[in-house]
Amino acid sequence: MSKRIEVVINPASGQPQPILNTLNKVFRENEVAYNVSLTQESGDARRFAENAAAEGADVVAAYGGDGSVMEVAQGLMGTEVPLAILPGGTANLMSVELGIPRDLAKAAQVASSDESVVRKVDMGEADDHKFMLRVGIGFPAEKVILADRDLKDKYGLAAYTIAAFKAMDTSQQVAYTLNLDGEQFEVDGVGCRVDNSSNIGVPGVSVNPSTDVSDGYFDVLIWREIDLSFSSVTHRMRNKDTSDDLYHHWQAKEITISTDQPQPIQGDGEVWGNTPISIKVLPGAMRVLVPK
Repeated sequence: MSKRIEVVINPASGQPQPILNTLNKVFRENEVAYNVSLTQESGDARRFAENAAAEGADVVAAYGGDGSVMEVAQGLMGTEVPLAILPGGTANLMSVELGIPRDLAKAAQVASSDESVVRKVDMGEADDHKFMLRVGIGFPAEKVILADRDLKDKYGLAAYTIAAFKAMDTSQQVAYTLNLDGEQFEVDGVGCRVDNSSNIGVPGVSVNPSTDVSDGYFDVLIWREIDLSFSSVTHRMRNKDTSDDLYHHWQAKEITISTDQPQPIQGDGEVWGNTPISIKVLPGAMRVLVPK
């Protein structure tokens, strides 16, 4: 029996490009049967994934950005059906993290090849939300808010760099209170990230190279100051400089964060409101197809 793949496509993601011819060619070459579902509103991707798993799909592939991938992942949690990622968004951070090719034909090959392997990836639960990549508070959230659809349509991945410079003008230092696996810390900073993945969408470049999506822990980072230039910070990340003058760093499984002034929160690119927030890791909660 041939493998059956359900492809969930977010047509609003990334840059306009034809994709069905490419998918059809690769899947037919690999003798894979496939079906396509198009999302129209939030929640569709999760529902399509749940239905596909219940109806016997061998793989559910998500074409879109990290938000679409997250929705499909939520629909597959608790099942043995693996997720395949077809990068179609602006940043595609999880695909970069897992070494999935940006090229659609090569990514479709990973989704349909018997040589691909399943990797168990941690996920996170934050109050009523789930996430795969990270939660950002303060400056990291402001950056996401400012990188709106118009900016991403015009500049692509560079929209996040432009938004970061804008966010530097408005971000202020606040007092953070953290409870990390039962231990309390109080520090000042301009922004906080709770990372499952620390890459910024560029292969080989990450905020903290030791972060591992499969280790059962989150990395908690609080930026000390905003006056370090963004270009300087990026240069240091490229050179894997993890000196602690940039940020405070902890690892934890259960995390509560509050601030003396309300700070915006984003999770996997979606704005969730303001602090406080409680977060916990869900070890190995997602099965993802990756290159051999």
